[in-house]
Amino acid sequence: MSLKPSLFLAAVATICPACGKSPDLSAPDTPASLARAVDVDAPNGVCRGGAQMVPHVGCVDEELSFSADAVGACRSTGEPECSTRCQQGDAPSCTALAIVHEFALETTPNMTYAARLLDKSCAGGDGAACNDLGVLYAKGLGFPVDVERAETLYAVACDRGDLGGCANLARARSWGGEPPANVTKAVQVVQKACASSSDARACAAVAWMRARGSVLPRDEKIAADLFQHACDAGNVDSCDRLGKAYLRGDGVPPDDVTALQLFRRACDRASADACTDLANMYCMGRGIPRDPQRSTALLQQACDAGDQVACQTKACGGTSPG
Repeated sequence: MSLKPSLFLAAVATICPACGKSPDLSAPDTPASLARAVDVDAPNGVCRGGAQMVPHVGCVDEELSFSADAVGACRSTGEPECSTRCQQGDAPSCTALAIVHEFALETTPNMTYAARLLDKSCAGGDGAACNDLGVLYAKGLGFPVDVERAETLYAVACDRGDLGGCANLARARSWGGEPPANVTKAVQVVQKACASSSDARACAAVAWMRARGSVLPRDEKIAADLFQHACDAGNVDSCDRLGKAYLRGDGVPPDDVTALQLFRRACDRASADACTDLANMYCMGRGIPRDPQRSTALLQQACDAGDQVACQTKACGGTSPG
């Protein structure tokens, strides 16, 4: 799929009506008392579901396309300069600034402002912004959940060379029958990136497709191998998913101890989902002596970070991981 400039702008205008209308991108006023100057922006150092801890940045969604350096430059004293560059039309600066406001890095969360920034960046040709705006729609962050709009934005991002957009489109849903041409292209892009550069995000996307049998034939062993690679390369979600595979024996021999180690590894890297799974291992005594007190503490930690399963479970005696 290759869009001519005029068709691209028309597509973006359909996706985000505010694009191209020169929205006011002045940063909203934030009381100095609310600004934070810490690297960890989540309770107990644990990120809410779907986010990872990035050193010197904080909790950032794994599905976003971002440069840690660019985001870091937009924090604290660097934010005014980033705002200026964004006002001058530098799309990557607008994208980085959007993440700062979306995840409340040095400020309070402001999804409306973040979306306006991403609209501007996407219309300006920044594929990463199109992807990130799609993530907001897919997760219902600042908008009602709109999967179709999210997938359209992922496709535009992928067409503009953003690997995150390709990865998100490839794993967006379990496609029945013949997938759309843009999905087929996205799958080819992530397969190539995983095979040639071993990109963690690309390998994770291929692993999810193999595990679900979506677009690619289902193969749990290949999926487990790819989850392992992505986990080793820093994809926290893949560590948690691989732990579940070891619990169930999906493509690997059942092994409670290995599952426990993977859940702990991901929990230590700030995954609330993995902390919930680790809590359930302690509760059931799988792979480790039973410890209800430790289980309940981990559940509270994960709940504080926004994991709804942990909040519903509340104390040892809840559900099994996986």
